[in-house]
Amino acid sequence: MRQQGEIIKLENNRAWVKLADPGSACGNCKGCIRLTSKQQQDNEVLKMDINITAEVGDMVIIEYPDKVLLQAILVLYGIPFLGLFLGYFIAHWITGNDAASGLGAVLGLITFAVLTRPAARRLYQKTGEPQIVSKVCR
Repeated sequence: MRQQGEIIKLENNRAWVKLADPGSACGNCKGCIRLTSKQQQDNEVLKMDINITAEVGDMVIIEYPDKVLLQAILVLYGIPFLGLFLGYFIAHWITGNDAASGLGAVLGLITFAVLTRPAARRLYQKTGEPQIVSKVCR
């Protein structure tokens, strides 16, 4: 996954990069739907190693490892989804009642979602940092 950002500070071979609004990075295709009208990423700044020649004010492309993105999706969505079905089937096996099975599904979803949070944090800590791959041509 790639994202555009602006270098706002350089220090000791490290760069502070302010991430651009996703709509401005991809040509405003309206594929990114915002839940609020407020720009949510105005203050998101990443500190990362810089391996290209760049100056303050340059726009750069940041790349996140693809493997990390796929793993994050599987952990954050797959595990709670599994909890939903396990909760349903276990409640149905115990009670045989559809209403109780629905409640079991909701409880399974919530329980597995709560258990997923530490796993997602461990995954984030073991993944590599995003890298600056190039400058944006103007």
